[in-house]
Amino acid sequence: MAHFLNAEEKRPFCGTSARGIVLFVSLILAAGTAALQAAPILSAISGNAFVMKAGTSIWQPASARQPLAPLDQVRTTVGSRATITFEDGSRIELGPNGSFALQQSSPNSGSIKLMIGNLRAWVSKGLSKRFEVRTPTAVCSVRGTEFSVDVGAQGNTSVQMFTGLLAVSDSSGNEVLLKDNQRVEVTERGLGPVSGEGTGPASGASDRARDMARREVGLEMNKEEVQAAAAVEAKNAVYQQGKAIVDVNGFRVRIEEYIVRPQPDQFKLVVLNDRPGIRFDYFYYKGTFNKALPDDLSVALRQLPGCIGSPCEYFMTGYETARSNTQDNMLETTSGGHQVDVNNNGVAADAVTAAFDPATDRFVSLAAGQSFYKTLFNDYSLKFNGVEHGKWSPSGAAPTNINNAALGCATGVACVQSLDESLGHVTHASGGNYTSVVDNCTPPNCTYDEAGVMHSVVYAENLDGTVWEKYDNYVISDEGKMASSSDFAGTTPGTPSYNETLLKWNYQTIVTASEFEGRKIDLAVEPKIFIQSGLIP
Repeated sequence: MAHFLNAEEKRPFCGTSARGIVLFVSLILAAGTAALQAAPILSAISGNAFVMKAGTSIWQPASARQPLAPLDQVRTTVGSRATITFEDGSRIELGPNGSFALQQSSPNSGSIKLMIGNLRAWVSKGLSKRFEVRTPTAVCSVRGTEFSVDVGAQGNTSVQMFTGLLAVSDSSGNEVLLKDNQRVEVTERGLGPVSGEGTGPASGASDRARDMARREVGLEMNKEEVQAAAAVEAKNAVYQQGKAIVDVNGFRVRIEEYIVRPQPDQFKLVVLNDRPGIRFDYFYYKGTFNKALPDDLSVALRQLPGCIGSPCEYFMTGYETARSNTQDNMLETTSGGHQVDVNNNGVAADAVTAAFDPATDRFVSLAAGQSFYKTLFNDYSLKFNGVEHGKWSPSGAAPTNINNAALGCATGVACVQSLDESLGHVTHASGGNYTSVVDNCTPPNCTYDEAGVMHSVVYAENLDGTVWEKYDNYVISDEGKMASSSDFAGTTPGTPSYNETLLKWNYQTIVTASEFEGRKIDLAVEPKIFIQSGLIP
């Protein structure tokens, strides 16, 4: 079955109504002569967005590059976003479950009426004009480049300044000046206290908010910290997707996904799952390559499975993957990545007989001994709540219970370069014992595929069964129905027909482990972003 991404392919990865709200944000920027165009456009849509044209009462599906005229309205659904871009490069992003109306747009002025939801703006430094965003409780004059405004169902407003100066006033005329990374809440009662950087000794809570805004998504973060970091990180997304589905257990889950480039030689995939009132889970995968990545990220990502005939131009020297439910976590790290011709390295278990060929956009069979270059890592670590489940390094002594003969390795020499763990004979260090995949056993605690449906289980444990991990992998519809084997009949991975079929489904992986004390990490993902980026060829 199709798997969530893993560089070695050994572990499958992983509505509120508007209330006539009117907030007024006045943007007055300093010197400069650049002007917004009279007709902004919807430059990017993630998920579902709709436009109601001026003078009509019908919401129509929005389309990319669609121009907006005064009095046009835009709204987004759960897990969706819409970006409006102006001629000078300034842009506004409307978050999930949001709605606004473009009241005015001209070379010298503009006005946005935010009815509900979150709106974030990035304004070009050279812009010289007046720009307004309205809510019921605040008036803001901005001298800066980046800020966000969030309006709740009751009209309460949260204003966050990221870069520059922002004068915020309430309906009574009281005013405060926000600086970099400061924020303020405005309600019907008026302005609240300013929080964030530069607010003095009594700003401990605001310092936390500032740190949240600056950090990237990582481990040991709560839901609010993850969401705040993701909001900052996702503004530079190369790819972004999101939608709401029902998971295999019948719970509604909002999925948000994006891919960014933290450094010229890195990419990072982030997946957020929110089951409101039930649980919040998230996942990230950050890979570092041998050199700076191309503008078209898919060129490099499509080479991750390996390359036929010659070493890959782009390959990872290390990666870090993590999953968390904000209480438990799973962390996988590697380093020392290098290219190896696995069909001619003397390790039978490494052999690749069929592979995706980016040159022809299809899977091809490989002849015996035909060169196939894959990335192998010198060091590997897998931890659950900090407890080592798997580890190798080139200098480590060979575990006594490794079947070296089966791996084609000399007796007493650690065969650390083997890729194939699905056979159950490659083992990992774990507290003096060694974890191995358990095959040919009786479900549920073993590795098996459920007959007739797209559900597979991977189970591994140490020698005495005290340290274990389990992955339940599903392919499901938006309604939570498990796919059957016949749904993918007649399709071949890597072909347009296979990817077209895959787009109708979603992945879900439920991870349990001996350290989780009965809890789980439950992640669903939409495959579209994998196909767009080249992570799925």
